Parts: sequence; structure tokens; C-alpha cells
Amino acid sequence: MKRISILALLSILVLVGCDFHASIDLSFSHVMRVLRSKAESGIPSRAVIRLEMASSESCEEKKSRVGEILSRYYGAPESLICKEQNFSSFLEATVPLNVSRRGGELNDKITAIQLDETAEGIEIRVAMDRGSFERMQKEMEEAFFQKPEVKDLSLNLRFHNDARQTLISSTKFVYVDNRPLPMESKVNLDPGRTVEIRLSDVARDYVYQQGALTVLTVKGTVEGKPFSEVEFLPAPEKQPNTTAQPSPSTVPTDKGTQGQASSEGSSGPADVRLQNKDFEAIKGKMQELIHQESAIGGM
Repeated sequence: MKRISILALLSILVLVGCDFHASIDLSFSHVMRVLRSKAESGIPSRAVIRLEMASSESCEEKKSRVGEILSRYYGAPESLICKEQNFSSFLEATVPLNVSRRGGELNDKITAIQLDETAEGIEIRVAMDRGSFERMQKEMEEAFFQKPEVKDLSLNLRFHNDARQTLISSTKFVYVDNRPLPMESKVNLDPGRTVEIRLSDVARDYVYQQGALTVLTVKGTVEGKPFSEVEFLPAPEKQPNTTAQPSPSTVPTDKGTQGQASSEGSSGPADVRLQNKDFEAIKGKMQELIHQESAIGGM
């Protein structure tokens, strides 16, 4: 009996605190693709789930089991990584998250993004399936003797304006870049800007109780262009993932030296304006001038 109690205690310590954080990535071009698509199932984006763990050792031991549970309520994780930050250990899972028109089925998934075109503009809504969350709670409790509660949940939406035009939007009941906006507030999104929208506790509880909440409404563009004519910035090129060390001539430089060649591993001057100079002749001239000044000073 004592042995069973010890095992139960160790299992409880696997999910200390049980903080459960979801961060969703969404771009305006993704929003427009979904609205222009005729597919009722939507187009998935990505979310990062961070679940607090007792230690890095516990995380490594239990991450496959946690991944199995998350896969049933989000989809198969693309990655499961144990990390440490500020003396805390957590499991970071990158999972698919569906983006669809309003009214689309959540299909037993805990969280989704739903879009709606209205007279006000494009509404971006966070939706949640309470039944799926409660089933996940039960699985977590059976596996680890502890479960994430609603109060442990936090949810962020990272919204990126990848259009060439400035977007006019409004929001309320959220934090935008850590600034509380309890009342409806205007937010202009310049081209290339990303804002982090975090649900307040009130907004989170509303989503849990009612199923969905509009967190951002894109009302139009500053230039007055209709959404159908909005142009988008080119997608950034993906850098190859390699562990090889770069050669000295290809080491990336900071902004202050960007575009200049690295001088490491080269016997010549880095500045191209100096490459054709005769440094030996210049050195001789300098010594001659110094000698002449010394002679004049001694008169």
C-alpha cells in the first residue's frame, strides 16, 4: 500500500501547477484564403501548446503520453520538445489548429479559429469545445493524477498583417501587446506588423461557457481598398535547417555591418576602397614626414 502511495505521489508531481498555454499563429493572407475557399472544413494553421511539467526528467519520460492525449484534441503534434525557462520546465507541442468559416464543426477539437464576414468587416473568433476540454481533463487526470483547470488556461493569438496595406481593426476584452483593452478600441496594423492578442480571464471564461468570442474585427484598409483587391507581401524565404558551421566568409553580420564582407580569414583589407592602395609606399611617406617634423622641431 505504501509503494502504491509513493507511485501516486510521483505521478502527481509530473504536472506541477498544470499551466496550459496555447499560442495561435494567424496571418491575414490565411484569413483571406479561408474566406475565398469553398472548402467547408477550413484550412489549418498552427498553434503551440505549452504544458507545465515538474522537471525536465519528468517531461522527457511523459512527453509521448502527453502527445498521445493532445493528438486526440488538436491533431498529431508536429513536434514535442521539453524546455526550461525561468526555473520552470514545460512541454512545448506544435499542433495543427483549424481555421474555418463561422458555423464549421470543431470535430471534437478543443480550440479553433472561426471567421465571419459581416457589415462591420471580417470577424476573427476564438472557438472552444467545452466537452472536448473536459474529456482531455479526464484523460490527463487518469494518466497523471492531475488535470489543467479552466483557470490554468491562457490563450494568445499572434495576428500578422502580411498585406501591403494598413488594416483598420477593433478589439475588446483582450490585451494587445500586453496593453489591456477592456472597451472597444481601434488598432491599426501597418504592413508587416504582428500583434499579440491575449484573452483576458473574462474573455477566456466567456469562450469556455458560450463556445466562441470575437477577438478582432478587421474593418477595412486605410487606403479604402476592398478586401478583394488587397495585395500581399512576398512570403519570407525559408532558411535551410543545417547544423554545419558557416565558413568565415559567410558568417552573418549584424545590421551595422550588413552587406560588408567579413575580414576573418582574409589577408587583405575588408573595405573594397582600400584594396588597391600601396600600403608600403604610404608607410614610407608617413615616416618621411615624421622625420622632417622632428628635424624642424630641433632647430
